[in-house]
Amino acid sequence: MITPCRRWHELSLIERQARAAQGSGDPTWDLAEALLHGLPTSAGRVGFRAGNYPDPRGEPELRRRIAARENAKYGLSVDEDHIVVTHGATEALFLLAHTFLDPGDRVAVQAPSVLFYRDILENLGAVVVPLDAEPDGAAPARMRWVHSPSNPDGLVLADGAMAGHAEAAGADDALLLVDQVYDELIVGGERPRENQALLDAGHVAKVNSVSKSFGCPGIRVGWITTAPAVARMLTGVAERLRMGPSLVAQRAAAALLEQPLDGNLPMLAERRAVAVRALSLLDVFEPAAPPAGGLCFWLKLTDPTAGARRFCDRTLAETGVRLMPGPGFWRGTDDRVRLAFGAAPEYLDAAFGRLHRLADSGATGAGGRGIRSRPDRSLRQVSR
Repeated sequence: MITPCRRWHELSLIERQARAAQGSGDPTWDLAEALLHGLPTSAGRVGFRAGNYPDPRGEPELRRRIAARENAKYGLSVDEDHIVVTHGATEALFLLAHTFLDPGDRVAVQAPSVLFYRDILENLGAVVVPLDAEPDGAAPARMRWVHSPSNPDGLVLADGAMAGHAEAAGADDALLLVDQVYDELIVGGERPRENQALLDAGHVAKVNSVSKSFGCPGIRVGWITTAPAVARMLTGVAERLRMGPSLVAQRAAAALLEQPLDGNLPMLAERRAVAVRALSLLDVFEPAAPPAGGLCFWLKLTDPTAGARRFCDRTLAETGVRLMPGPGFWRGTDDRVRLAFGAAPEYLDAAFGRLHRLADSGATGAGGRGIRSRPDRSLRQVSR
């Protein structure tokens, strides 16, 4: 099993046992109780204790609900001891990096990826190198970071790819981190099955949250699913860094986890279809297959001299439509932009309508080329 770089977790576990023996003198706030009782009835049955600090691992009932959902999605048999609840997926990523990396360690990151992966890793002194989604051929690294579905391109790992990465990580005495925050938003394909034995071997940590699948990023509840021994290490380190996640947020997350699995897929498929139809009318982007999962298209500009940053700035200024330039995800992608389609269909229709009006006006693109509609289509085809 992978060993941590820092020993804080050992001291923290000892201190936690001592505090438990002494009992708690924490105050009880009526306001907090009133807030908790104001949440949905389904969440109210959880019975979280507002008068105490939260369990640093996350409240047991929430961890049980998370474990049940992980089992339903991936054919696993995890329980609450496999789960550590965090302040969103971002804290989960930081906690894993902080626990298992020393300055100078190599981390192979699936490219392209969101910028804050590199922010977290480089701020801890790690050396980030690109990693292909396929497990073969990667140089040894202390950690592998993959994401499925990926952001920004919506790639879903093929069956067996995660197992290949996990086996390679185990051979290097390393850790495979799998960011799965979009895993209930897979429209074009099946969710791959996973291997319980590889998870329990202690070289895999899966990260997830309620932010994307449930459209609730403001709740700030995420979690790590990993071997129980690794979960105990992470809990010990977390105790040295922060208190447990808010009980109000955890209760809200527990209510969300009662929703049907993949319940948002029909809505997402409708919104993706709106984007597919609208993009087919614009020749500023090269034709692209719809993403298998997630909420975004990863589009290539037909004019390689346009420059993604200039193109996005111009589009925002003239249409109010915000696209994300490729360099915000990976170096060397100044010919790419990310276009999100998670908004309601009426907002998508309005946004694409503004893009097409800009195209029809003959406005000049950032690289001197017009943003043009395809001549054989009409704007009316964009609307549902």
